[in-house]
Amino acid sequence: MDRKLGIALMGDHVNMIGQIGWDAFFTGWDRNNIERWANEAAQNGLLYTSIHAPFSHEYRIWNGGEDGEKEIKTMISCIEDCARFDIPVMVLHTMNGFSPKTPAAPTQVGLDGYARIIEAGNRHGVKLAFENTEREEFLAAVMQKFWNEPCLGFCFDSGHECCYRNSDMMALYGEKLCHTHLDDNFGVTGDVITWYDDAHLPMGDGIVNWRRVMDSIDACGYTGVLTCELSMRDKPERDVHGAYKSMPVEEFYALALDRMKKVVARQL
Repeated sequence: MDRKLGIALMGDHVNMIGQIGWDAFFTGWDRNNIERWANEAAQNGLLYTSIHAPFSHEYRIWNGGEDGEKEIKTMISCIEDCARFDIPVMVLHTMNGFSPKTPAAPTQVGLDGYARIIEAGNRHGVKLAFENTEREEFLAAVMQKFWNEPCLGFCFDSGHECCYRNSDMMALYGEKLCHTHLDDNFGVTGDVITWYDDAHLPMGDGIVNWRRVMDSIDACGYTGVLTCELSMRDKPERDVHGAYKSMPVEEFYALALDRMKKVVARQL
């Protein structure tokens, strides 16, 4: 099968990635640029696959109150922008488990909040791709509660599964797969699990088993765009990106595309 391949934009590079040979891309939620990116995608024959909703404040939804209400409205506004510009998927997290404000366990007020977000996804015809992160019990609560909702989807992040010691995410949620964040890292490198190890390296640079990843994706029947989410910069207290830190971005995009093709061909 001829798979379409996508990458997270690392700047105003829509034209560049099209020339390099990518088929698709995703971005964060930047209301000043979404329309322009959508137009450039159409001009270049590219797919604008998703917007990644703002993250790091998911605990507000689970804790409720005024801050929770603001966070819910933010998610719904992002869904509305996806619908407005015909972007089919919104990727979102259920938890930033490293925040001291994280509750001990999923809450009913949080599930009630996500019910409103799910309702907005259904109403606007936008697939909500819930991503595996740390504290996977929060993802489990949302997936189990809303499993039969039309808009419910799953975004598989290979790096998160590795460095956060997740369960087998594809075995749990592969049936709902609608987006991927493919990236590599070295797993847990210290005494504790930390986001510092979430390196977002090109595929093949770390310890992720790429044949296993592709086997699990194929087994669930997913035929959509395979998208990677990479970085050229180190996280705090880590030095793993080496030459990438000074590499011209167009060379990095080209290297990443070569790695993605090798992943699909089972050459990594």
